[in-house]
Amino acid sequence: MRASNPSKFKPNLLAAALSASVLGSPAVFAQDDSAFALEEIIVTAQKRAQSLQDVPISVSAMGAEKMSEAGIENLADLSAYVPNLRVVDGGLSPQLIIRGIGSGSNQGFEQSVGTYADGVYTGRSLQSRAAFMDLERVEVLRGPQSILFGQSSIAGAVSLITAKPTDEFEGMVSLGHVPEFDETEVNAYVSGPLTDSLRARLAVRDRQEDGYMDNKTRNEDAPELDEQAARLTLDWSAGDLVATFKAEVSRMERQGRPMTAIDLGAYPFLTTVGTHGALQQSSTDIDHDMWADADNKLEFDNDSYVLNLEYSLGDHTLTSITAYSEYEYREDNYDGDATEVDVVSLNMAEDFDQFSQELRLTSPGGETIDYIVGLFYQTSEQEYQEDATLTVSTIGLDQLGAVVLPVGLLDSTINRDFAQESETYAAFGQVTWNINDALRLNLGLRYTRDEKEGERIQEAFSTTAAPGVSLDDIPVAVVGSVGNIVANEFNIADHNLKDDYNEDNWTPSINLQYDITDDIMLYASYSEGYKAAGYDARGINGWTTAAAFPGKSGTQLGGDSFFFDQEEAETFEIGAKMSLLDGAAELNVALYQTDYTDMQVSVFDGAFGYAVQNAGEARVRGLEMDGRWRATESLTLTGSLGYLDFEWLDYEAGACNGAGSLPASPVSADNCDYTGKENLHTPEWTVNLSANHVTYVGDGLELRSTLDANFKDNHYASGDLDPRSEQSAMTIFNGRIALAAADDSWQIALTGKNLTDREVFSYAAPVTQSNGGLFVNMMRPRTLGIEGLYRF
Repeated sequence: MRASNPSKFKPNLLAAALSASVLGSPAVFAQDDSAFALEEIIVTAQKRAQSLQDVPISVSAMGAEKMSEAGIENLADLSAYVPNLRVVDGGLSPQLIIRGIGSGSNQGFEQSVGTYADGVYTGRSLQSRAAFMDLERVEVLRGPQSILFGQSSIAGAVSLITAKPTDEFEGMVSLGHVPEFDETEVNAYVSGPLTDSLRARLAVRDRQEDGYMDNKTRNEDAPELDEQAARLTLDWSAGDLVATFKAEVSRMERQGRPMTAIDLGAYPFLTTVGTHGALQQSSTDIDHDMWADADNKLEFDNDSYVLNLEYSLGDHTLTSITAYSEYEYREDNYDGDATEVDVVSLNMAEDFDQFSQELRLTSPGGETIDYIVGLFYQTSEQEYQEDATLTVSTIGLDQLGAVVLPVGLLDSTINRDFAQESETYAAFGQVTWNINDALRLNLGLRYTRDEKEGERIQEAFSTTAAPGVSLDDIPVAVVGSVGNIVANEFNIADHNLKDDYNEDNWTPSINLQYDITDDIMLYASYSEGYKAAGYDARGINGWTTAAAFPGKSGTQLGGDSFFFDQEEAETFEIGAKMSLLDGAAELNVALYQTDYTDMQVSVFDGAFGYAVQNAGEARVRGLEMDGRWRATESLTLTGSLGYLDFEWLDYEAGACNGAGSLPASPVSADNCDYTGKENLHTPEWTVNLSANHVTYVGDGLELRSTLDANFKDNHYASGDLDPRSEQSAMTIFNGRIALAAADDSWQIALTGKNLTDREVFSYAAPVTQSNGGLFVNMMRPRTLGIEGLYRF
């Protein structure tokens, strides 16, 4: 059953508008439509340069010009323009979601949506925070991508293609400023030849922001941001060899998170609640005030180095991609309760490094049989440390057995260390049989072997009752007749867990492609994908011991499994790519169904840990449409539509929510039944409409206007489907108007995002220890700015 939808009529109106904008009315086209032919979009979604209209998969592409016009500064901005793509800043880490499928907030998870930078897999969610600058285009592939990409991506892939060095010298500098939030962003690049055979491009970015949230407790704005990035790309040509080297570094510092408690629920265990304690908001009247008491600071350093070699072997091309990436993440004083009360704070640190090598042989194309074959290897090491402080001095302990402890009795510290090493080996191939001029059969197969080792150590100490002594070891006499309350009720237990595993997978795909005419192509496909198993980084108890590892097939209900099994998917898809009105319009349509088994889920339990398990089975079905129409010489309309139907088919032991809205689990007294329910971030309808207009105003000047409308249906923002986390259906409007030189050498623009100032949150979760409270991550309010750009 889906969440209630009071605005059900809106998608139908917007869908009609989308169809009208793309297809138009015959009466409109009395003129020669071929004069308004759209510019062809070239993509590399199948590791060959192809027209987007020739690629037999559901893929969206956006070039640098459109991203600039729409003010797209990161993947979260991009997701508003791509059907069935969501990118949100979810709790401890970003979350990428395609067709309702993503990875939860756990450092041990691989990503359901793979992010690739110039063909290199960036496998941790934090790496999606890397600088989003100087891009040639972004391609979003929906559905399992398990053949041609470096690592299997079970839900889809986001491919970032950076701008390359040019044969002629050129450069650009742009400056954007948002006065209300004191936000300033500078982007610049220079590109050109150094010698007859060597070209270079240097791009830099600097962004500063004071923040858009008002922290009432600390009397400061948040999140305050300081970000810098630089990328150097070198291209060298020597006969049949082309070598490209890329080095990129980025640094980000952020103070404060855009978190606010919208409902403190019962909170009966606080002896003092401050000025915010009596406030209970609802998801219909939230604002941009926050009450976090901690001095939260985050630092993220990300470096990557890539060497791409392309060598012509006659008509074939041999490609080698060697890549190394690393990042360091530090966050101090994360306020887990999002209130002015000192209940829980976290200090977190993560170090990650990855090396990969890919070899690929590509046939020339245009033959009866075309093919791509390759080998892939990747190794990575990850370390995560977390120190948590639980201040029980504020607890009246109604939730811990109706017993009130003396103030300061059991303040405690919990230290958690997690490490994971992984290796992946793969061999892959894709063959295209061009049966005749109109019919093509694409067959793909990939063999992958994954090997991992995981370790998690946890120790919990009392800092007051018995300083330096484990909570497990505090005698009953110290804490009274109820025994070790914190250890028992919060399920915190010392443990030292270690394990390793390996698994082999074969993932096939088949795709049949048929050209009805030169302008209409139909396709049907079947593909399989998987997401590798791994180890839970953030569990809090020791229910799983070394003796429980054999078989690695079960999740201990109500407990912590440490190991979680791999997730698998089967997808059926049919679609069409159509060029209409003599090339003045394009319309692409895809219908799909994906069946998932052993889905990996991570849901915050509201106390001190995450429930990580293989949930069971789910089915996702839907429709995707996108199109363009150059209505006149000066007006271009674009649009996209996504319909999504997500249903848990078998998920009987999920985390319950603070509102008590889920039915009881039939297999566990401590869990709830999600069977028949939807997932978080699964709006039934998403629609984007965009109009770009250019007016020539004489003297070599143009007036360029852009207006976007982005609609998302109502949906849950919390993984436990708490009804208070339901984001209502709404449409966000963005606009831009620029005065520019006709030769595009300069422009000055006024920009606006969220023009109607809607209150939107991207993520929700229980307030730690609040016994029913809920916090949300707020998105930006209305943002008005000015931009200037100069090219040389």
